[in-house]
Amino acid sequence: MANNYESYNLEEILAGYVLGNLDEKELTWLNKKLVANPQIQQQIDELSATLTLMPYSLPQNNPSSDLRGRICDSIAQKNQVKYPNFPKLNPMAWVISGIAVVSTLLLGVDNYSLRQKLANNNQLHQQQELIGLLRQPHNRLVSLQGLEELPKASGSLFIAPQQKKAVLALQNLAPLSGKKVYRLWAVSPEKTTGCANFTPDEEGIVHLELSNNALKNANAILITIEPEADTKQPQGNTIMNGYFSL
Repeated sequence: MANNYESYNLEEILAGYVLGNLDEKELTWLNKKLVANPQIQQQIDELSATLTLMPYSLPQNNPSSDLRGRICDSIAQKNQVKYPNFPKLNPMAWVISGIAVVSTLLLGVDNYSLRQKLANNNQLHQQQELIGLLRQPHNRLVSLQGLEELPKASGSLFIAPQQKKAVLALQNLAPLSGKKVYRLWAVSPEKTTGCANFTPDEEGIVHLELSNNALKNANAILITIEPEADTKQPQGNTIMNGYFSL
């Protein structure tokens, strides 16, 4: 962690915050920055969304000695595309669930040293996975947010061209009746292409691996509720959308 309070770098602090290893002074510094500039929350949301994909991510890469530097490089490369026909997103904070779950499980372990060892190992694994996702220059990430019909829905779509696949992770989706399905659409200036049909589990969660063919050149992502699977064009209501930023 940074040692000189006056030399804190915002991108480094954000990387440390998402990974859960800021000290008290750094947290205080970040909170002051958030009060002065609430838009910083969007950067936190995007990095947090990446972290939520860790359990479902691509094969692990070797860890790097400059963890924060690589995450900062990812932040610096952001060039968010605003697709004019869609509503503007209101950023919502993602919960870094992996850290919270592990912390809860560790409450039942009596031996303090064992708790510390498990916590450190878990954080190291998350750091390795996060680097693996962000270090590839052609990888793309879009954060997805629910619209009026499902305002609490949120998630991420991560595309890895070299592996020729994508990973979709969503939460807080409502169950559907009959033949209705959720459908993912890739939106480019030329066309809108249907990519996948899916339904959530009983907890409203979706974890889906899919081909990246139609997603590679997309500017934006839509999720709609369709009357049946494999519709050629969106027919139902759009319940989530997002714009590529990495």
